[in-house]
Amino acid sequence: MAKVTFTNLIEAGVINRNDTIGNISSIKKVSTHKGIKVIFSDKSYKRAIWERASEKKDEQGNAIWRRSELSSVGGVTQRVSCIIDSEEFDFSGTMIAKPIPHNRESVLTTTYGISLNDYNEFMEFLTNMGLEKQLGTNKTNIYNRQTFYGLYKISGVIDLDILGEQEISIPKKISEDELNLQEGMTTDEFLEALYNAIFIHESNIEISVEDWKSYLSDICTDIEINQNKKKSEYDINIESKSITENESISKESFIQKIIDLLADVNEEVKVKIKTKLGKFINKFVIRENKISLSLKKNSENRDNKQKKEKIIEPERDWSLSKKLEWLHYIYSTFLKTKIPLDNFVKLGEERVKELSIVPKGNNYLVKISLKPEEKVRRLSTLIDTILSLYRTIEGRPESLSPVFTIWSTKLEYPKYHTLIDELIESTNPLKINTQYINDAHCKYSIDGFDALKVSLINEIKGIYNIG
Repeated sequence: MAKVTFTNLIEAGVINRNDTIGNISSIKKVSTHKGIKVIFSDKSYKRAIWERASEKKDEQGNAIWRRSELSSVGGVTQRVSCIIDSEEFDFSGTMIAKPIPHNRESVLTTTYGISLNDYNEFMEFLTNMGLEKQLGTNKTNIYNRQTFYGLYKISGVIDLDILGEQEISIPKKISEDELNLQEGMTTDEFLEALYNAIFIHESNIEISVEDWKSYLSDICTDIEINQNKKKSEYDINIESKSITENESISKESFIQKIIDLLADVNEEVKVKIKTKLGKFINKFVIRENKISLSLKKNSENRDNKQKKEKIIEPERDWSLSKKLEWLHYIYSTFLKTKIPLDNFVKLGEERVKELSIVPKGNNYLVKISLKPEEKVRRLSTLIDTILSLYRTIEGRPESLSPVFTIWSTKLEYPKYHTLIDELIESTNPLKINTQYINDAHCKYSIDGFDALKVSLINEIKGIYNIG
């Protein structure tokens, strides 16, 4: 199994914290056999990598790293891109429950960051005294937070066998809910989703989606959406300009208010909208200035007989572009990805070495393999990001770029994660006993990382048989 492993020494302050309790903000700490150490999570470290990588541009100013699209269409918010269009998805992995069950392991895995020096209690007392004086008042609000600065170690593994490779088992028939909402949707997005649910699978719709949103702009000014997973419903809170708490209004009269807004719509369409809304809305309550609704995901009680859409069967002689169009349809229709078809196909034609779609029982087994050159490009961007990493926390920048780093293509695990403590001869100035570092490249930040990156990438090209 081919892997790239690394161990970094990072000099930084507090990287992430526990939740604040009262007016005290504490540091993440752990008790070890070597004392009380400060830690930061692998998730916060990788989040910083994804954020910084997405800022990188090529010489023409084009982004060279695309973040993964997110969706809660299956009930849990998850990454729903594929390796073709998202570098982040390739390295981070995902677990999608439905409608297309899919699990992909992370290509990049890391340890927690853990400090080498012990934590000694230090509490910083913060006040807004300067602002209060500027305002001309004598009030002072006190906020306490634990503070730390020191040397951390963090290690990681990049699995070269999984990088740029993906298998997806896509059902030949996929269950599709009529109403697809997501937490965090804007009012416009909610109204468009409701419009699509009412007129699902219809063409030549008399009322346009823009007119629909315009008609309902007063009755729905702000919205909050939560999924009620047990009941297959959405709990919706709507702020409305046209309905007040003092009004005595029922579900039926609320629907009629919506119908009355559709001034230029013919009666047949109004009846259809009224009928569909009556089936979608399960609960209706007015609280203060908000309307609380429970909306069913489907207008009919489907239970186990939920409608399943049959997927078009791919033909053996399909070209790569035709296969990409088919895959884009699956992702955009059922996982609600937003990337335009033309962009997806263009990226696929540039990046994909092989794309196969093979019937297997009740599913289609899709295998995607990227070109070796594309794998190396992605890996080069990731390595460069890790070696020049920073994040902003509490309004200040914290460098996560290593002061000393060890990288290897010959070790299957980060061997020096536990050994690095013993190899440090001094921390002021930082001095590492490098004679014991074998089968790896190591560098101090003061010497620059360019030569290390060149050597590492050349070894990776050899693994991928790139001349």
